[in-house]
Amino acid sequence: MKPNVKIGSFLMAVVMIFSVLIVSGCTPMSLNKEWSYKSGDKELAIGVYIYSLDTAYQKAKSFAEKLDDYDETKDSWLEMEITDDDGKKEVASKWIKDQAKLMCLSYLVLDEQIEKEKVDISKDTIASADEQAETYWNVGQYADYGYVMPMKNDLEPYGISLESFRYCSTEYSVKYQALFDKLYKEGGSKEVTNEELTKYFNDNYTDYSYFSVNLYTSSTDEAGQSTNVAMSEKEAKKVTDEIDGYVKDVNGGKSYDDVLKAYMKANEIESDPSTSNIENLENSSLGDEVKEAIKKLDNNKAAAVKVGSGENAVYYFVYKRNIKDAAKDYLEDENNSANVLSSMKGEEFADYIEELTKSLDYEENSSVINQYEPKMFFVPVEPTTSAEESSDSSAKE
Repeated sequence: MKPNVKIGSFLMAVVMIFSVLIVSGCTPMSLNKEWSYKSGDKELAIGVYIYSLDTAYQKAKSFAEKLDDYDETKDSWLEMEITDDDGKKEVASKWIKDQAKLMCLSYLVLDEQIEKEKVDISKDTIASADEQAETYWNVGQYADYGYVMPMKNDLEPYGISLESFRYCSTEYSVKYQALFDKLYKEGGSKEVTNEELTKYFNDNYTDYSYFSVNLYTSSTDEAGQSTNVAMSEKEAKKVTDEIDGYVKDVNGGKSYDDVLKAYMKANEIESDPSTSNIENLENSSLGDEVKEAIKKLDNNKAAAVKVGSGENAVYYFVYKRNIKDAAKDYLEDENNSANVLSSMKGEEFADYIEELTKSLDYEENSSVINQYEPKMFFVPVEPTTSAEESSDSSAKE
């Protein structure tokens, strides 16, 4: 499992992938005989640099794929100018090297700050991190779903060891989270009070519910192929008029729960068809039309919104509650409170770590680092030949 690269907010992205999976601790000073960067008595193995270079390469590739002249069969994109998530433009190969270096310095900064702030990470936490990393390494992250894809098969050929992988992923994630908690939770030098957290929650989170109705019918043929057919104008109007009526009921004073029950009874629906959530809509996976409709609502009001057209049209009933009514119970849950704090201060903390890299006293083992170039990760995608072209070619022969 590779972290997503975006220095600044990248550092938080590195963590989010792993912190939800485990809690871990600190280990190695030097992971093998060849080191890449070091600060004081802490050295990073060359495998740590290679892993960082690979991670940056994959992210740069995603930027390059947006270019008009990107060609997946050639590595020429490495010398093209890309634009990253921060809007910075740079030749891809240089961007990759810069990010890999910055990642390595962030590892050293984190180790330094963990020691400086006297962050305590338990032995059980360390053991959990080691176990999780070894699982990813030996069977992959999707083994529970029946897909065995050992990460060592992808990483070892480039000279990345289990120790380096563990240091960059599970350990870094948890050390990062532990330092974040030390600084921003109660008693920390950047402490966020309950009042501040509640205000951020009330200002940025939304408590909403919705259910939807298709404005098309679906059928499946003998071969198992599904086909959607748009409703007639008359049929669609019957559906939208019904939903609009429920919207009118809520906005006229009826409770959302009563209206939902009425909808279920009228349509002989036994299981609750609605979705309810409390989240920051800026980070929501909801479609833009639905999000905008919810944002425009006053508290305890409803609206209807059509998304799509023809055989893909869907009609949504959306409802918004007063977020302040949910604040106390929601934030009393430790996981919820941690997630809100992360949303509130995550980017600030990522910028803080990046800023510390600028004043870090470090050494770079250039003679070793320069042996590794981004193009080492390039795997050309062979152009495919369509069945029709193949058949034409065979006919000519």
